[in-house]
Amino acid sequence: MIRINRVVCSLALIGISCALLASCGPPLKNADLEKAQAAFAEAKLDPVVVKNAPLGLQNAESSLKKAEILWKAEAEPEDVSHQAYLAQKRTAIAQETSKQKVAEQRIEAASSERAKVLLEARTSEAELAHKKTEEQRALLAAKTAEAQKATDAAKAAETAAREAEARAKSLEKELADLHATKSERGLVITLGDVLFDTGKAELKSGSIVTVSKIANFMKTYPNRKLLVEGFTDSRGSDAYNLNLSEQRAYAVQRALTAAGVGSERISVRGYGETFPVASNDSPEGRQLNRRVEVIISDEDGRIIERR
Repeated sequence: MIRINRVVCSLALIGISCALLASCGPPLKNADLEKAQAAFAEAKLDPVVVKNAPLGLQNAESSLKKAEILWKAEAEPEDVSHQAYLAQKRTAIAQETSKQKVAEQRIEAASSERAKVLLEARTSEAELAHKKTEEQRALLAAKTAEAQKATDAAKAAETAAREAEARAKSLEKELADLHATKSERGLVITLGDVLFDTGKAELKSGSIVTVSKIANFMKTYPNRKLLVEGFTDSRGSDAYNLNLSEQRAYAVQRALTAAGVGSERISVRGYGETFPVASNDSPEGRQLNRRVEVIISDEDGRIIERR
């Protein structure tokens, strides 16, 4: 009997050990982290980007490592996604910086070619003064055309360099100014109830700055769209809360339209007291639940509906 009890205890200990080992597996995959890793790997394999934007790649790699550390530490998915978003954007900045430097190199090459063509044109002009032949006149005209083509190419390369630089700076600025959270649905900007009076749906004057930032972003990226969602706390009837959430969402839509965003680019939803982000048992939790969320689509105008 004692021997049987010992066997049973051993089997129980083995079962507990297996359960503990199973619970220590790696964290679930994070789609945003995988996208950032893929984007960084692609940039890292591009010798042009490696040569022309080493500092940008270093910044992207730093953010990517932070995301990977958080992921391995089983941190909150939102924290992992935020660092992955930074890594992906900084990878894009490095690529744009590389394009800018390539464009600058083309400008230099085009300028050298232009100087060479002009020198040849002057030489041809001197010969024309001596020979006065139609053949030399035709040659001079051809060289002048080549010089003009080189000038045009230099201007085009300079314009491309300026545009690449502007895109890189714009991407970096959006990271700092929007204060948006990256989610699988898109960029999410949360407007707290401090922008509204209690029980009211009219925006306060203090909301102008936030609305202007969103409107400027939409003007810069004309292919993106917006989804404005309104929410309330659990106080009041379901019908009242649903109506109030819709009216507040529409108030934000009207403010964005007045700021220059086309109404066809903005959709509106009201959810009342559903989808709370905190408990309604405390004043602080209820204040967090009284909010309007603005979701910015991807570059193709897609926004995943709330489930």
